[in-house]
Amino acid sequence: MAIICHECKGNGYHKLRFEAEQSIEQCKVCNSQGELDETQYYHQTWTEGAEDSISSYYGPLLDPESFKNYKVYPK
Repeated sequence: MAIICHECKGNGYHKLRFEAEQSIEQCKVCNSQGELDETQYYHQTWTEGAEDSISSYYGPLLDPESFKNYKVYPK
């Protein structure tokens, strides 16, 4: 079963803006597929605690709604 990539919101790409320029970059987290395979392992980080210390995890996808500043990194 696949999960919608939270990084690109299922689009498979990001729109980048710098000053008056706009460009499109393919999503590296889901390899432009728009979905992540929940059976795969991913590098994931989030912040927690009063000092916003960074925690990291390598394993199946976690629920992004449960973590502050949650990020998934490409394999």
